[in-house]
Amino acid sequence: MSRFHRMAWAALGLGLLGSAGCAHTPARVVVTHESEAEKCQLVQSVLKEPEPSQLLQEVASEGREEPAPVVVYIRRPEQSLLERFFVGDEPLCGDGTFKVVQDNVLDAVVVYLQEVQDGYAYDAHRAGPQELSMEGKPQGLVKRDGPAWVASPGPI
Repeated sequence: MSRFHRMAWAALGLGLLGSAGCAHTPARVVVTHESEAEKCQLVQSVLKEPEPSQLLQEVASEGREEPAPVVVYIRRPEQSLLERFFVGDEPLCGDGTFKVVQDNVLDAVVVYLQEVQDGYAYDAHRAGPQELSMEGKPQGLVKRDGPAWVASPGPI
């Protein structure tokens, strides 16, 4: 086989590998978008609970023009880890009262989630970027009930 033919086959093989990789990329984006929407639904449910809702009202009463900034973290105390809940720079999550942001430069409502069996324990506080905490007392628990997240009356 000539050098030209070897190069042509190599280019064809690389092209097929590249196109296979590209074919999988949109599916990954769709999965990420769907999981981000589910995460948003969870956060909206948590922010309707009494204590987080009160924090949103406090921020709103200060006369800010835009919806209250909310930052969401997952606590993983067994790994001494605090990680962002949403992927990407600007999560598309919020409503007329709040918007989720990734970087907290001011005083914001900070929601901490911790995975528990069938759901998440949560606690929410007003905090600045230097006041994040690995520790906190759960204020409530939300669990999946069909397609929705609901507050759980069980022990925290």
